[in-house]
Amino acid sequence: MSSQRLFLFLILIFLGGFGWVNPPCFAQKIPVIVDTDLGGDPDDIQSLFRLLHYSDILDIKAIVSTPCSQIDSHPWDTIPQDLLIQEWIQRIDMDHLRSKGYKDLMAEEELLQVVRKGSQQPQAPYPAGQTEGSELIAELASKYNPENPIWVLVWGSMTTLAQTLHDHPSIAPNIRIYSIGSTNTEHDILSRNYVYQFMENEFADLWWIENAILPKGKYETFRGVYQGGEQSGEWGNIAFVEKTIRGKGTTRGGMFDRKSGDAFPVATWPQGTLKEGDSPSILYLISPSIAGVGNLDDPTRESWGGQFRLAFPEKFPNYYVDLDASPEECQATINKWRVDFMSDWKQRWEKY
Repeated sequence: MSSQRLFLFLILIFLGGFGWVNPPCFAQKIPVIVDTDLGGDPDDIQSLFRLLHYSDILDIKAIVSTPCSQIDSHPWDTIPQDLLIQEWIQRIDMDHLRSKGYKDLMAEEELLQVVRKGSQQPQAPYPAGQTEGSELIAELASKYNPENPIWVLVWGSMTTLAQTLHDHPSIAPNIRIYSIGSTNTEHDILSRNYVYQFMENEFADLWWIENAILPKGKYETFRGVYQGGEQSGEWGNIAFVEKTIRGKGTTRGGMFDRKSGDAFPVATWPQGTLKEGDSPSILYLISPSIAGVGNLDDPTRESWGGQFRLAFPEKFPNYYVDLDASPEECQATINKWRVDFMSDWKQRWEKY
């Protein structure tokens, strides 16, 4: 961050702390579809909080539930995952946050209406495999074009998106994909490989950031959102939850027994922490607007959401993967910005 930008940022924080300025307005929202396996490790719920808190920048067109078959046991596992997503949207209480100054955030009712059920088990796409989620992705993508694309953020297996491409290949030029791989890929290698083969056989120009390509553990760029960087004091993964999140939010008029900040779940691994493993996809999109860092059209540039390379530029001009470096170096492309992206989120939590 330049010294001039830092100075202006600090002035805004100072004035905002006294209620003298309103949160910034962003001229044009970025249309996004989120495809999530929310319901397993709580970090998807953590990322859902961040996603909704930035819906003044991100225009959330759909949230699709694509469960993973290999999930840990949690008290909410008995709830259908599309309904679980809706429950957490209600817990977050967007209308309360809008009333506290973030008037451009999406309303709860808007968000509840865009939740859909996707593919319910890992598998390669097949002729009768369409779901309400895969069809909604196709419907939405058909309204966009390569010059004005819609982003698809994949926070789990690629099962539903692969089915969409299988059934509606013509939408491929209109989407940009940011997927979190690693364990998610292992849970459904068939659907991930289908998307890759689709790019190889049908549309070589597919726009795709694949964060954490296999083999698992070799790069793992996404883990920079919770590993490394400034972890002292309030910026630690346990301290941030305790100092910034706990006690915030509402019970939504008594609908729930705890405030949203008190219900905010912590990860099972690293145990008891703020993990947000899928949030790099969010950070990539908001980084240029908030910090002037990054370029949505060029993943090789530095960004809060990571820095990437073209894997096979002559073959696939828009396929980006982790840098050819150690896991620590890959993760540093995110965690070097930790104080910046956590400070900005802290401001939003404090409005609660």
